[in-house]
Amino acid sequence: MLADAERDAIARLWERKLEQDRRALPVRERHRNLEPVSAEFLCALAAGVGAKRLLEIGGSSGISTIALATAARNTGGRLTSIEIVPERQRESRETLGALALDGFVDYICRDAAEVLPGLGELDLAFIDCEKEDYIRFFDMLRIAPGGLVVADNIVSHGLTAYVEHVRGRDGVESITLGVGKGLEVTRFVS
Repeated sequence: MLADAERDAIARLWERKLEQDRRALPVRERHRNLEPVSAEFLCALAAGVGAKRLLEIGGSSGISTIALATAARNTGGRLTSIEIVPERQRESRETLGALALDGFVDYICRDAAEVLPGLGELDLAFIDCEKEDYIRFFDMLRIAPGGLVVADNIVSHGLTAYVEHVRGRDGVESITLGVGKGLEVTRFVS
């Protein structure tokens, strides 16, 4: 679970994101962070299922990275963090370094479409990137039986096409949770 230091770092990153929103910065200049309550849930879920091979697509400046790296520390696992914007990933690296979580993370600064085909089987993947890429990236993942895919912004962005897509796939169970901006949790049963 998250410790006080991780919660403090998450609170700092979240407050800055809210300040960027209040200033109405252009979307491309704003950090796109996971809500703190969703980070708590994601950490508890990943640690609770014992996920060792974790992935995040869209780490932004590090809230979800903190949550998943903390889970990886607890399970003896490893997180691969993909972020396409170098400045955001740089800040994530600094924050996780200060928290001594950077040793649990492999950072990749590239387009996820170039990276996903080369990844092995995963226990848990978190999707929080450009919304039009959710379905494509979901289909590129190799998830172990019993593994999970968690996607953010399901309710806030009305991602009904994604929900229909994952629920239409054989061998999965999926549910939308009203945590944060809405999380779709999809479990691969076979």
